[in-house]
Amino acid sequence: MISRILIYVSDLKYIDDYRKAGIDAFLFALDGYAVGYKTYSIEEINKIDVSNKYVLLNRILDNKDIDKLKDILPKLNIKGLIFEDLGVLMLCKKLNLNRELILFQNHFNTNSMSVNSYLKRVDSLFLSNELTRDELKVITDKVSKPVIINLYGYNQVMYSRRKLLSNWSKYFNVPYKNSNIIEDTATKVRFRAIENDYGTVMYSDKIFNGRELLNLNNIKYFYINTMMIDNKIIMDFLKGIDNKELEDNGFLDKKTIFKLKVRDK
Repeated sequence: MISRILIYVSDLKYIDDYRKAGIDAFLFALDGYAVGYKTYSIEEINKIDVSNKYVLLNRILDNKDIDKLKDILPKLNIKGLIFEDLGVLMLCKKLNLNRELILFQNHFNTNSMSVNSYLKRVDSLFLSNELTRDELKVITDKVSKPVIINLYGYNQVMYSRRKLLSNWSKYFNVPYKNSNIIEDTATKVRFRAIENDYGTVMYSDKIFNGRELLNLNNIKYFYINTMMIDNKIIMDFLKGIDNKELEDNGFLDKKTIFKLKVRDK
């Protein structure tokens, strides 16, 4: 299991802990091109000495951002790119970059047909974090290339290009924090919100624990997102210890309706 884990690194001082646990694939978010993650500069990323090094670009980009990437991407000393905006895919093809290309769209890729269509163009992709265990099994049994699934961490609920926490602070005259917990007044459901200059990401309030998915077929990596999680809890999970009071199993038991059923005539 450990040998197939991709872990997002929110603090460089824990890399050795992850290596000792047997992990050798690491993800780092790039300054200016990521939302909801601790980011690193090109220089910092290139100095990190790990074997399988991936960079995350999870922003929706405009033409200016894409133009800047033309100079940035060739400078990155990495194995692959994990991205959300399909413009990155087109740019990499145009630059003829020899990098693994992995598509990461949190709420897409919910069926084997669309997944296999994308897999003709990319090396791998993340399946949606809103699928049940049965749906994940059906898809992973049919994929044409190994894919990536979320294994542990706060699940991303939404991403907005608006600075939602800044707006909240301004219009309701409350102290600003770029990381905050928001509670819906009607449902009492809580979300963890993180904002930077490029927008806001909201995460679930409970840590998703997908340990039961480790027996799935055709998996390139099981993904661990360490954002906002104490390193001891991460290490507990890697040792097979669960912290059930902090965790849940997300949508594994809760079917999401992605399309309204067609009514019989």
